[in-house]
Amino acid sequence: MVDRDDPDFLSEGALKGNKVINKTRENIGKIEKLMIDLADGRIAYAVLSFGGILDKGNKLFAIPWEALTPKIHEHAFILKISGEVLEKAEDLDKNRLPLTRDELSGVYTYYGHLPYWQTVVAKQAGLPGETESERIVRMRRTSVGKHPDFLPTDTIKGEKVVSIAGDNLGKIEELIIDLQVGRVAYAILSFGEFSGMDGKFFAIPWQALQAKFQEHAFLLNIPKYTLEKVEGFDKDNWPVTTREWLSTVYSYYGYQPYWQMPKL
Repeated sequence: MVDRDDPDFLSEGALKGNKVINKTRENIGKIEKLMIDLADGRIAYAVLSFGGILDKGNKLFAIPWEALTPKIHEHAFILKISGEVLEKAEDLDKNRLPLTRDELSGVYTYYGHLPYWQTVVAKQAGLPGETESERIVRMRRTSVGKHPDFLPTDTIKGEKVVSIAGDNLGKIEELIIDLQVGRVAYAILSFGEFSGMDGKFFAIPWQALQAKFQEHAFLLNIPKYTLEKVEGFDKDNWPVTTREWLSTVYSYYGYQPYWQMPKL
């Protein structure tokens, strides 16, 4: 739950490195990474280090996003997990990141949380005319064993963006996080290859991006003629993100806002 006095949206860059505190406001660590579920942009888990009173050295731990409460004006997150549970938690193998979905399920279970993807009842998802929720289910099914389900935000940021035809369009500059639901609200892209668009940033729905692992790129499922009509913003003058504004962005690109999508 986000404090009503705090913003609902923040850039990933503003969240990374925030301190983590316990319920009595003691410093226990910091956020090292956010891991994104590529199927729908959810924060699958946060990677935390624990110093302070826990002093876990250089070990890293996977923590469900639901266990963290943002206190943005304090540049901190309250961790709703007891010290006793954390003391017995298994740390991450840094050479085996990201976790598989099965491994993450065990993490959620250990901390007493239901994995978010298990709240979705899997219906048969056909490609023709499929809903956004059905698309997410299909992506999770077909990704098993082929490519990672999750990627860290610092890997996603900076990746090139290509068109359906394979043309280089630009790159991902930043990810804006919806703190209320714990997911990517939109990506900020730059389009250096477009005439008149160089130096501008553009807000793009996460659903319009698809990871292409072999190309080390993200495919943008938006026609060029649609992009060329968009008015971008300067890197020093970002829009104030609200759901009303974001709804117009999603609608322009032909995508349903994620908070309006029915759950299966």
